[in-house]
Amino acid sequence: MQSFRSCALWALLLSPAALLAQTTVSGVLSVGGGTVLQDGNRAAFQEAAQQKKGEFGGLEAFNLIREGKDDVLKFEARALPGLDDYRLFGRYEKTEKYYVEAGFEQFRVWSDGSGGYFRPTNTSFSIFNEDLHLDRSKLWVEAGVTLENATTIRLRYQRSTREGTKSTTIWGDTNAVGKYGTRNIVPGFYDLDETTDLVTFDVANESQETQKWAVGARYSTTDLDDKRYNRRRPLEPSADRIITSKDTTSNDLFATHGYYLRQVTEKLTLSGGAMISKLDTNISGSRIYGQSYDPVFDPAYLRRQQRDEGFYDLDGSADIKQTVLNLNAVYVPRKNWSIRPSLRYENLHQEGMSQFVETNIGGGPKFAAILEDLEGESQRKWDEFTEAIDVRYTGLPNWTFSGAAEWLQGSGNLEEKERDEAGVVSIDRDTDTERNTQKYSLNANWYAKPGLTFAAQYYYKIRNNDYKSVRDNTPATGGDRFPAYITDQDFKTHDLNFRVSWRPTSQLSLVTRYDYQQSKTDSAVVALAHIESGRFTSHILSQSVTWSPTARLFVTGSVNLTYDQIKTPAYEFVKYGDNNYINATLGAGYVVSQKDDVFVDYSLYRSSNFIDNSYITLPFGAEQKQQAGYVTWKRRQSETLIYTVKYGYITNDDVTWAGLNDFNAHVIYAKVQYLF
Repeated sequence: MQSFRSCALWALLLSPAALLAQTTVSGVLSVGGGTVLQDGNRAAFQEAAQQKKGEFGGLEAFNLIREGKDDVLKFEARALPGLDDYRLFGRYEKTEKYYVEAGFEQFRVWSDGSGGYFRPTNTSFSIFNEDLHLDRSKLWVEAGVTLENATTIRLRYQRSTREGTKSTTIWGDTNAVGKYGTRNIVPGFYDLDETTDLVTFDVANESQETQKWAVGARYSTTDLDDKRYNRRRPLEPSADRIITSKDTTSNDLFATHGYYLRQVTEKLTLSGGAMISKLDTNISGSRIYGQSYDPVFDPAYLRRQQRDEGFYDLDGSADIKQTVLNLNAVYVPRKNWSIRPSLRYENLHQEGMSQFVETNIGGGPKFAAILEDLEGESQRKWDEFTEAIDVRYTGLPNWTFSGAAEWLQGSGNLEEKERDEAGVVSIDRDTDTERNTQKYSLNANWYAKPGLTFAAQYYYKIRNNDYKSVRDNTPATGGDRFPAYITDQDFKTHDLNFRVSWRPTSQLSLVTRYDYQQSKTDSAVVALAHIESGRFTSHILSQSVTWSPTARLFVTGSVNLTYDQIKTPAYEFVKYGDNNYINATLGAGYVVSQKDDVFVDYSLYRSSNFIDNSYITLPFGAEQKQQAGYVTWKRRQSETLIYTVKYGYITNDDVTWAGLNDFNAHVIYAKVQYLF
């Protein structure tokens, strides 16, 4: 009776004719709130948990669905000021005729702005508020109509933004480590303000299995007003200065696309597609040294140092034109066999130019500023062909087999030129590039018996990149030569995985998976032979379990063991670059009574690969242990009223940062839901 009254009341409020139209109304209203009690590094906690310290709460969800005989109205709302999480959405649909929807959502992404830590001298820097956050939002309006012949037309406008601060791993330098020289451990951060407006228009008819088509277009504009702040040699009286790097780029993108599919016969289906896009970009920005954020360039700024290189008055443009064509087929020559060949072609043409004032500082004692007007231009052309074939066989009982092969041939040319205001050319380079890739894969599945399945997959991939210098006026040694002295890079990858899914009883389910991957990189430079510049090996073992011993209890768990290792000739500096870690989760639920349920969740991340090579270079690897445990009580007070109370504890021990990023946190949360 109570449910009927609520339904009738909402229907009456939403439409005076609701009862006559035989509408039904359902939904949920949920409000909640909580707090986080935390000690230790606040920024590290917020980044790891994506949860703000302190109080939070509000309208967690208000979802409403009003269904009529031939229409549907949906409304959703969320407002959690403490978490800066908002959503508003509405949609009205006339069944198989048209729809209109609009929405707005915004959420916050937290970031930890801490820099590096130098162990031998116990040195670290905290020079700004490291509690960083970035707000992301999306606003959209969309409408669609379905014509009598089942053709659909859709028009959508969307605005996306990113605004706020986030961390960067581009760190500044310091000499405050004594005899160990200069180390880059000083933190920096981004200040972002980005807006993208997007309009899409699509027309399609996909109602038939034997013939489908779609065409569409999109136009977008993006405006960036991004800054990166770095500080060099902080707290050193003669060398402390700030670098502000600005990127105020804007671009316009227009793209059209379409595809057509037709079943020619019962055995043959053909499809083809195309995309043409054009990107126009205006480039501007600067990199300026000074004693404050956002300085105006001053050739006599305080504490300048030799080789403080920057630029200002950057003005340029870049244009990219891309065309992609593809053709696909599905051929079934006989029962249990299918063959899927495909062809793809891509053409890319890119042109760019820029002019700017390059700034530099000469040697002491005057540290005089050196200004030079420069301009650069580049032009790139690229053509790429890809052929692929996929063959599948299902003729053996309880077995399926498939194999695929892919071949890619690409060739192009890159011309680069830089000159000063007097017309003297400092870089004049013309490089031809060829890329060839082959990939072969095999897959097999065996359904041994009900509840027991085995699967295996393997692929082998080769990629060869060849660079030929047609013209290059840069010296054989020196910074301007990079990367022109690289003549060849070859990559080889083996990837193998096995999976076993087993359900020994109706209450127990197990999934086991093993992945192995090995990648090798060979490089060659001018006047030197090939060398193995890197070898990557990865082993991943995963196990998941679901167990329901009784109707009132369930237990789920998973563990993921990863062993990664990178070997390079630079072993003295980076060692073997191990990245070994474990991820584990455990969850359980128990029905205490007809009204009460209890849930328990636990997660663990553990890594132990830290190599303290601080005396020579930056330390590599990580050693960290992060755990989180939650207990949730849920009470169904009635068919329409549900209470939820949740408690969680999160802890982090980070040896890599010598405990500076450690934290412990208690999360307390309660929610009330009303269903109608």
